[in-house]
Amino acid sequence: MSEVRRFTRTPYCSGADDPERSAIRGTLQLGETVIIETAGGHDNDYEQQDSLQPGAVFEVREHRYSRQGPFVIDGIEAGDWVQIEILDMEVGPYGFYRNGGPLWGSMRCIAPVRDGLVHFPPDFVVPARPMIGYVRLESVAGYEIDSGGNMDFNSVQPGSTLHIRAQKRGGLVSFTDVHARMGDGELTGTGVEIDSALTIRVDRSPGFPCHAPVVEKTRHIEAEEEWLTSGQGGNWQEAIKAAWIDMIALISDRYECTVEEANLIIGTIADARPGYSAGDLSKRGRPGAGYITVQLAVTKQLRRTGEAYKP
Repeated sequence: MSEVRRFTRTPYCSGADDPERSAIRGTLQLGETVIIETAGGHDNDYEQQDSLQPGAVFEVREHRYSRQGPFVIDGIEAGDWVQIEILDMEVGPYGFYRNGGPLWGSMRCIAPVRDGLVHFPPDFVVPARPMIGYVRLESVAGYEIDSGGNMDFNSVQPGSTLHIRAQKRGGLVSFTDVHARMGDGELTGTGVEIDSALTIRVDRSPGFPCHAPVVEKTRHIEAEEEWLTSGQGGNWQEAIKAAWIDMIALISDRYECTVEEANLIIGTIADARPGYSAGDLSKRGRPGAGYITVQLAVTKQLRRTGEAYKP
């Protein structure tokens, strides 16, 4: 059996303008399994922080400037569909999230990940649920046209296959924006942004009568037991805010924590799920405001350990 090739994120580039940042990282063969390392958390180094405690405000210092260039897929031509099997994902020991929400600002906070658990202050843990936020085949335009990109779908996870139609010879596929965990809807604009090592297999796809990427899930990794709160509003934001505020009350009550602690957990791991989503489409010309409904879901795997995290 041949050894699996590994593409590391090092050596780091000298700065944002280093041409190596956009250079081709390597060539992938059809059917080959490889490991690709990615940098997360805006490419910063968490080990250089004054504090690595959960929830510590993250100071942006020197960037690492990882190698972000795309991979050529040998044998792929423009118009071909590519399938990317996500076989496994390893995430780093530290990431970051934001504490944003309907009642707070948006500071960056440290998120330790140890033994498959994400740690929140003061003593909360929840299982990691790794996913890839950004998978893209290079577009013929200067912007994305049905070629993937910053999709932020939790379905792009280990056990899933992503199908994307190539627009250029070689496909030119890139991977980044990995999260150790992210709620559906990415409520604060971040999940737990983190370094990763992706084990993937790229091959030719049979294709679909679709314009945008297709995700094919082959296994279920999430527990079924959840807390769900509901919201209704004239738009998505209003409905989310109503469900979020109720979830803050629920979590702070059931887990005997502060509303601030509940808020940052919800903003990072809660899944936002649409209910009635037609809004104004249902009016059909009749007067009166439309509305939408939404639920926020928090897994019951969330628990308190009774002991603060120790770096």
